[in-house]
Amino acid sequence: LKMPVMGALEVLEQVGRRFPDIPVIVITGLGTVDDAVECMKRGAYDFVTKPFRIDPLTLCVKRALEKQLLERETRRLQEEQARNLYTLAMEQSRMHIIVNCMADGLLVTNRNLEVVLCNPSFLRLAGFQSPPALPAPLGECFTDPALKEALEDLITGQEPDRCLYQEIRKGKTYLRAMSAPFLGPDQQVLGTVTVFHDVTSFKELDEMKTFFVNMASHELRAPLSAIKMQHSVILEGLAGGLTEKQREILTRAHDKIQGLLDLINELLDVARIEAGHRQLELAPLEIGTVLQEIVNLLQVKAQDQKVSLKLMVPNGLPPIVADRRGMEEVFTNLISNAINYSPDGGDVVISAQLRADRLEVKVKDHGIGIEPDEISKIFDKFYRVKDAKARQVIGTGLGLTLVKGIVDMHQGDIELESQVGRGSTFTVFLPLKPVIE
Repeated sequence: LKMPVMGALEVLEQVGRRFPDIPVIVITGLGTVDDAVECMKRGAYDFVTKPFRIDPLTLCVKRALEKQLLERETRRLQEEQARNLYTLAMEQSRMHIIVNCMADGLLVTNRNLEVVLCNPSFLRLAGFQSPPALPAPLGECFTDPALKEALEDLITGQEPDRCLYQEIRKGKTYLRAMSAPFLGPDQQVLGTVTVFHDVTSFKELDEMKTFFVNMASHELRAPLSAIKMQHSVILEGLAGGLTEKQREILTRAHDKIQGLLDLINELLDVARIEAGHRQLELAPLEIGTVLQEIVNLLQVKAQDQKVSLKLMVPNGLPPIVADRRGMEEVFTNLISNAINYSPDGGDVVISAQLRADRLEVKVKDHGIGIEPDEISKIFDKFYRVKDAKARQVIGTGLGLTLVKGIVDMHQGDIELESQVGRGSTFTVFLPLKPVIE
């Protein structure tokens, strides 16, 4: 404690300043209680008086080293925590900016369907002048029974990866909503996230397109019908005799006019379905009877193309509730296509059977088939298979679009299986009693 040049207390101060993480143990034979207290105040870890035994001193050194390790670990953890807090603050700031700058509306709820987060775009879409106090009940922020039902379904459901898509109309605004649950570490649903995309401009554009298609189709159909009728008069010889060459030319023109009229009619049908203007006249329907009538109607066409039609419908099939005209369009289109794409001597098999609570109707041909990369596009408007043989078949590219639209209106499904060179099978699934909204 008492040295001629520098005393122990001054040494403690110097060591504490230069090596703060090194523990110091004071060993002296002149120490008093007051000296011990003063040394501890100056930063000494412990104070040992002489004479001393080696075991207690060893234990004291061991504890001092343990304290040093603990202090270093504490500092490391504090530094790591500071870095994590900084990173978290940066991520929160970045997320806050992203959420607030999103063009789409964002709505987050907890398990109790209380809104805990929404962004400015949502407030604008929902018509808020100022942000509401959060958390707030869903009904105070956005009133839509279908959305509430969907969010309740997500919270109580057993499918954590499920997403629900809805179209919501709010005044003159059309919104497309995508909702999904978000999970905690234990995979329990903590709430929901919904993103709202304003599709009003697309709706208006679609309405303009529908209006144009309707107007153009009606304006074209009347003169084409008149031209077709005049061609028929000439072909029947009512306007005088025709040479064989003249008859051939007029027949080709007559067929082209009929093709244009078919295109116009299909355009109108597709436009009505897309606009939601086509009405279904639902009534009990024996699908076997409908299929038999279509087969009888297309039998001549099949014979001309050397294709045999086989209808396999078991007795006792329950009736479905459907629109007769729609079902006739669906299966006339599918069977006619199967005939067109079948080779000479081929056959087309039409079968029906009950699958649980749905009726399954298959139309199978052994024709040219469809490439795998084209199957997903086959129901698109105006899409035609790129095969050279398929191009020889006259068509508009709208028939299958119309088929899918009618099947969808009945809450049904349609699937396609095909192999190039081996044929195609279209399978239509129809509920026995669809729920039509």
